Amino acid sequence: MSLRLQHALEALYGLERRRDKHDLEGTIALLRALGDPHRRFRSVHVAGTNGKGSVCALIERVLREAGYRTGLYTSPHLVDFRERIRVNGRWADEAWLERRLERIASLPEGKDPTFFEVCTALAFDYFAEQQVEIAVVEVGLGGRLDCTNVLTPEVSVITSLGLDHTELLGDTLEKIAAEKAGIIKPVVPVVVGTIERSPLAIVERIAADRGAPVSHVEPLALLEATATGQRVTIAATPWGEMILELAMVGDHQRGNAATALGTLAAFAGAGFRLPAQAVRDGFAAAHWPGRLERSPAEPRLWWDGAHNAQGIAALAASWSGAGLPAPGAAILAISQDKDLDGMLDPLAALAPGGLLVASRTRSERALEPARIADAARAAGMRAQLAPDVVTGCRMALNAAGPHAPVLLTGSLFAVGEAMEAFGGAPGEML
Repeated sequence: MSLRLQHALEALYGLERRRDKHDLEGTIALLRALGDPHRRFRSVHVAGTNGKGSVCALIERVLREAGYRTGLYTSPHLVDFRERIRVNGRWADEAWLERRLERIASLPEGKDPTFFEVCTALAFDYFAEQQVEIAVVEVGLGGRLDCTNVLTPEVSVITSLGLDHTELLGDTLEKIAAEKAGIIKPVVPVVVGTIERSPLAIVERIAADRGAPVSHVEPLALLEATATGQRVTIAATPWGEMILELAMVGDHQRGNAATALGTLAAFAGAGFRLPAQAVRDGFAAAHWPGRLERSPAEPRLWWDGAHNAQGIAALAASWSGAGLPAPGAAILAISQDKDLDGMLDPLAALAPGGLLVASRTRSERALEPARIADAARAAGMRAQLAPDVVTGCRMALNAAGPHAPVLLTGSLFAVGEAMEAFGGAPGEML
């Protein structure tokens, strides 16, 4: 990355530290100043507590295999900002980002934006310029007031609902459901993943009020599972009975794949050309970095960006379901707003007797390791402190011995910092 772009991005990160707005006015004004680029491509809009990234990756890869020129907008990035904005799997051009960041900074509407307003404007501007046909867009936070909620997509998707970001979205699943369902647009089809009955009723009521038909996904049946993927089948699809290879591990990824398949079925039902072979090839090729992966440089080290209690529970089930031995040690680094006790419970059950290394990322929102260690000891776990993620990984590897695996989790920021030291960072092509 050029020094010029690095400086521009440092200024952009400063916007995140300065303040945080929760409305669409700034996004709308900034996009209008750029010529409303979000009106020049079709889209699918994906909200949810967990699973958004994996669902987006699956949908985008199938659409790409079917011959569409695709955009993919996700957050956060793991190592390089350009991971967030991709066209046909390739991240955004460096020189273009430099020019457009300067352009946005010169606009009256660009004088007081938030970090995510600028990111979203950059993504939509790039998609328009690159003549993207269909963009797969992940909601950043919530839905109703998220910057991405200026789109009128072909399909809206809600992957899952859990208690996360409660200080902004509400402290019950029903309140969070209402925020996520804010992406539902009049008459636009909605696909929902596995959601509990009470919050699901909120989603269905909002959809009914807006005349938006709701589709519920059919589970995928497991045929075979390995440590690196799984083979699944489903009887009822627009393409008939299908057997699919999935390069993602765990029960929760079968749920994500079912949600992606339901979304693609909605596209097919709307007349989009999606051959069965494109679905098979896309599912087999799609991957989403930072989710239950092994470090290429240190085979004993695994990482997963699970960042809430629901995510850690799914990680623990996936780990056991893949037949992996119990971790000899785990590294946990989380943000201040997370349910620490709720995250420790499944982690303690996954690694009984193992050491917990309490660490922190470079983020200003990181929870201090001492807080994590105190809670872990209160839960009956052995705990040590590490000042940073890389040191924590090395401490855990030493403590676990030469054969036992080690798990890093709690934050995608933590995974990204480990990737910088131990390899595995997403490349220019996804």
